[in-house]
Amino acid sequence: VENNTILMDKLKKVQQENEELKARMDKHMELSRQLSTEQAVLQESLEKESKVNKRLSMENEELLWKLHNGDLCSPRKLSPSSPSVPL
Repeated sequence: VENNTILMDKLKKVQQENEELKARMDKHMELSRQLSTEQAVLQESLEKESKVNKRLSMENEELLWKLHNGDLCSPRKLSPSSPSVPL
């Protein structure tokens, strides 16, 4: 009987630890999902910024080429966000 009581106490303790571990695991899974979602949003944002940077770099390169070659009066219209260059 005493042995049975000790085993029952140990069983309750192990079951309690098991529940606590399950709760921790659930918290970690939720945090992992949240971080994955955040990572996806940040990745998309990074890709958009990279595209904008590439476009601006190409635009800058084109303008520098035109400036170097004296071709600032090209028929291509500057975008509204581009600064106007005084002639």
